[in-house]
Amino acid sequence: MKKKLWTAIFFAVLTLGGSVFISKNVEDTLIKSIAIVSAIGIDSSNEGYEVTLQVINTASKPDSSGDEPGSIIYRQSGKTISQAMKNISNRNSRKLFLDSAELILIGDEIAKEKGIKDITSFFLTESEISSSIKIMVTKNFPASKILKTITPVQKVSSKRINEILYNNETNIGTAVNMYPIKVMNDLLRNIKQTALPFVTLSSDDEIAFTKENISATEPAVLLVINGMAYFKQDKLAGYLDRDESKVYNAFTNRIKKTSIETGCGTDDQGYFTISITRSKTKVEPEYQEGKPSFHVIFKAKGKVLESTCKQAKIKNLESKAEAFLKSEMNSLIAKSQEENNDYLGVLKEVYLKNPFEFNEINKNWSELYPSVPITVDVDLTIEKMGDVNKIP
Repeated sequence: MKKKLWTAIFFAVLTLGGSVFISKNVEDTLIKSIAIVSAIGIDSSNEGYEVTLQVINTASKPDSSGDEPGSIIYRQSGKTISQAMKNISNRNSRKLFLDSAELILIGDEIAKEKGIKDITSFFLTESEISSSIKIMVTKNFPASKILKTITPVQKVSSKRINEILYNNETNIGTAVNMYPIKVMNDLLRNIKQTALPFVTLSSDDEIAFTKENISATEPAVLLVINGMAYFKQDKLAGYLDRDESKVYNAFTNRIKKTSIETGCGTDDQGYFTISITRSKTKVEPEYQEGKPSFHVIFKAKGKVLESTCKQAKIKNLESKAEAFLKSEMNSLIAKSQEENNDYLGVLKEVYLKNPFEFNEINKNWSELYPSVPITVDVDLTIEKMGDVNKIP
C-alpha cells in the first residue's frame, strides 16, 4: 500500500516538474519571438505621421541598474499611422506585441495642427491595442524625445510616466488619467471640450538621451507631469498651470486628494496649507425667461497641514481658504469664457439634467457661453486640529 502511495507521489511530482519546465520553455520562446511594446508616440512628419515605438529590452531588468538600456526605440514615418507601424515592423525581426502598450503619447505639434480625433479613432479600432491604454499629450517636445529620455529609478520612460501620473492623480490632483474611449466620447458628443494630462521635460539638454542623465545623484533632466492640456474641438488649444489644473479636476469631480496654499490675510504675512481629502462639485443650471445661468457649488473637507498664521482659528482659516478657492474657480471660469471654450463642461450639465432645454441652448451655445452668468459658492470644512504649542 505504501509502495503504491509513494509511486503515485513520485509520478505527480514528476508531472508537475515537467509541466513547469515545459511552461518555462514555452514562455521564454514566446518572449524571444515578440517585441513587447511599452508605449506609442505620435508626431507629425513630412509624409504625414511619425510613429515611435518604445519596446522593452528583454535582455535588461527594467527596475535594476546596469549597462543594458531598459528599452529600445523604433521610429518610422508614413502617410498613415498603420503604414508607419508597418514600416517599423518591416525593420524588426520580431512580431510587434501591441497589447502590452500602456501609453499613447501625442506630440504637441500634431495635436495643434491635425488634431487628435483621427489618432484616437485609430487606436480605438485597432484590435491589438488594449482598451485600458492611457493617452497623453506633450508640451514643447515631440513624443519621440520624451520616450527617448533616460530616467532615474525606472529604466523605461513610459513606465516612469505612468508612475508619476499615478502619484499625481492619487496625491496631488494636478493631472488625471484619460483613456481613448473617454476622449472620443467627449469629441463625438460635443457637449464638453476634452482635456488630457501633459508631460514635458525639465530642460532641453541633450544629456537627457544619454546614460549621463542618471549618472549623478541629481539628474540633469527630469520628466515633468504637472497639469492638464485643454482642446477645442479636437485640436490642442492650451495648457492649464498647476493651480488651474487642480481647479479643473475639482470642477469635473476627478480630484482624489490635493492641497492648497494661501495667505493668512492682509495684516498677517504668514501662509497655511490645507490638505483636501474629500470634495464634490455640483453645477446647477437655472433659467430665467428662457435664458440660462449656472450656479457652481463646491463642497470640501480637509485638514491643516501647516500654518504660520498669527490667528490660526479654524473658522478664520476656513474663511480664507474658501475665498481663495472661490477666486481660483472664478478665474478659470473667466479664462474659459474669454476663449469661448467650454472645457469645464458647463453645457454638459444642461444635457444631463434637462435634455429638452439642451436642444435649444446648444444651437447658440458659442454665442451664449462667453457671457453666460456663472456664480460660485464654496463650503470648506476643516477637521479639528491640535496645537503642539499648547500644553494639554
